[in-house]
Amino acid sequence: MKLRALLAPLAIVLGLACTTPAFADLEDRLFDFTDKFYIKNGVDPAKIGGRRQADGIRAVADKAMFSYQRDVRSLVTFGGWSDGGKDVYFTVHGGFSGHGFTKDSAGKQAMEIADWSPEYIFPRRGTDPFGLGAIRQPFMLDLRKGYFSKNPLGLWIHVWVNFTDRAFNTAAGQKALSDLARRNGIAIDGTPIIRTASEIDNLFSKGYVTKSVLPFDHPLRYGICPVVKDPTDSGIAMDQFLLTASNTDGTPLIPSIFENFESLRRTGRWAN
Repeated sequence: MKLRALLAPLAIVLGLACTTPAFADLEDRLFDFTDKFYIKNGVDPAKIGGRRQADGIRAVADKAMFSYQRDVRSLVTFGGWSDGGKDVYFTVHGGFSGHGFTKDSAGKQAMEIADWSPEYIFPRRGTDPFGLGAIRQPFMLDLRKGYFSKNPLGLWIHVWVNFTDRAFNTAAGQKALSDLARRNGIAIDGTPIIRTASEIDNLFSKGYVTKSVLPFDHPLRYGICPVVKDPTDSGIAMDQFLLTASNTDGTPLIPSIFENFESLRRTGRWAN
């Protein structure tokens, strides 16, 4: 059961110095997992590439909330959308290939969990179709299959979504994109924003986008990207910072993602 602070002003003063969490949702902050917990849940920690370390930039040393966590708390926070288009915040603890799963029943189950948990990535048109840097809009994490109850490590298979020529060169495709742009707005590269997983599925069924994954042995086929379950009441710490799709002038493409993050970080409440 979550605990609520009785004296909010005192909680603000004491902050993390308290041995008991001052706010209930401190427990939702994003810590890396212990080696034991990774192995128990089917991932070999020795095969995680770019595993988060307390470098003072992307993460800091901090006292873990639970025994299955390492004393490494993430600072870098990504802003994106859930499958239904709701703002969500997550971090990246590392990536790995299909060989990163343990060779037992836990590893088999972990692969199954990852394979039905797509994290959609949207490269800008004309750039590397499997790129991570030049994105046209926020990432999307499909939570529809019970992420918070069935995916303890935050495992995802990376799925790159790219528009096809058919979307631009046919009348039906142009109409679909026009309808999408009118509903959702325009991405960084001038293409329509895709806001929900159902929109991806619809575009894919008509041949207007592709959904592609990397080969089994590629080190970025899978990602460990835990989502903040409840970012209110200090679920996002004051020292965390946001990365999300930005315009060429540095302003966020989706202002609500930035505004909500800043409000959650500073006040513990959603902005809207």
